[in-house]
Amino acid sequence: MGFVKGGATLTRYRIFEEPEAGLTDEFISERLTANAFVDIEETSEESSQGWVQFFDHLEATFPPEAFHFHPIVAFSLRLDERKLPNKILNRYMAIAEARFIAEIGKKPNAAKKRDMKDALRLDLLKRSLLDTQLFEVIWLLENNEVWLGATGERNRSLFEESWLRTFGLGLRLLVPVTVGLEVLEKPARTRLMALKEPSFFGADDE
Repeated sequence: MGFVKGGATLTRYRIFEEPEAGLTDEFISERLTANAFVDIEETSEESSQGWVQFFDHLEATFPPEAFHFHPIVAFSLRLDERKLPNKILNRYMAIAEARFIAEIGKKPNAAKKRDMKDALRLDLLKRSLLDTQLFEVIWLLENNEVWLGATGERNRSLFEESWLRTFGLGLRLLVPVTVGLEVLEKPARTRLMALKEPSFFGADDE
């Protein structure tokens, strides 16, 4: 579930670098637009991934008022996929081969079968329903944090790759240990990180 509806699942990141040109509305709009979602409803493409507006997942334009809600920036990553199971493709291929034999009087050769299968696959993909996934993103400008409304390794990887390609800004995943270390004063954090792990029997071997 996302931030707007239902109970939110959350992954937190810290941004550990700044854009060279400065973090402006123009920079964010330009980068989102360059990596915006492209609709594949009327095509035979298998997948499309890109940014859409936070409150309108059908809109992939980014004027500042669509994403900048001071003190946060918000947008969504949209992924559309269509899948064609092999058993369905094979079923329709068998029908196409039978029709070819009935019309021509012989089996199609290897090259013809390949062409038939490619054309059939494209046609079936175009007629397949799309599955849409949305990953809502909130960028807390003052805290230099990014919140992703999703969890799971695959979802995180999709987001992290899209984020890096779009903004070129490194992210660090925030987990309880790293968050706890951040709130410690520097001397205490240094001492904690320098502690040695005890041996199995609880005594230092040295």
